[in-house]
Amino acid sequence: MGKIFFILLRFIRSSKLLTQFIWGIKIDSNLHETFWDLTTLVLRKEILTIKNKIKYLDMGCGQFAILGQFFKMNNLNSEVTSVDIYNKFVSNSIKNSLLNGNVIKVKKSNLFSNINNKFDLISFNPPYVPFSNSDQRKIKFKYIRYSSSEGTKAAENFLKDAKKYLTKNGEILLGMNTFYVSEKKCIKLIKLQKFKIKKITKMIFNTSVVFKIKLI
Repeated sequence: MGKIFFILLRFIRSSKLLTQFIWGIKIDSNLHETFWDLTTLVLRKEILTIKNKIKYLDMGCGQFAILGQFFKMNNLNSEVTSVDIYNKFVSNSIKNSLLNGNVIKVKKSNLFSNINNKFDLISFNPPYVPFSNSDQRKIKFKYIRYSSSEGTKAAENFLKDAKKYLTKNGEILLGMNTFYVSEKKCIKLIKLQKFKIKKITKMIFNTSVVFKIKLI
């Protein structure tokens, strides 16, 4: 049953038709077969509850900037910036946002390396799959999935720097899949970086969670 579930899930996450149905976003060209994941779905659920944030940063936007586009479609007055470490993802996200008529800014940035502004809301679905093999060169787009032997390094680096890029009442939506990193470990990481957890969002039959956090 587990193998069948993952095959079905892979098909669903690679469907242009279902992506348009769930996200309202048309897909033309893609760079890899997975368009979104379980964590993105929980982020979508939480984003639908947010109506009072203007400046939004979609960190690690992937090949379509789906979250950035989705936020813009549901908050028309917002100013959305979507960033990714891969040039190809940035180019394809720009192309895709134009296809869908969504006016967002998309640019390359390794976490906050190319960010100069502060934001009311920052979301991040970091790589969280533990990785122990020393030869990572064979993995295409490895930073969308793998993060150190514990699976927490990318999230830790993000939280360390994010403090400087939040407005006074700014908040962060941090998505993690507890299949790979336990909820207890996530909470410990968040508190160590001096953030307060305001809300934890979950979905039935979904191992991912989204932590809504702000500075203490």
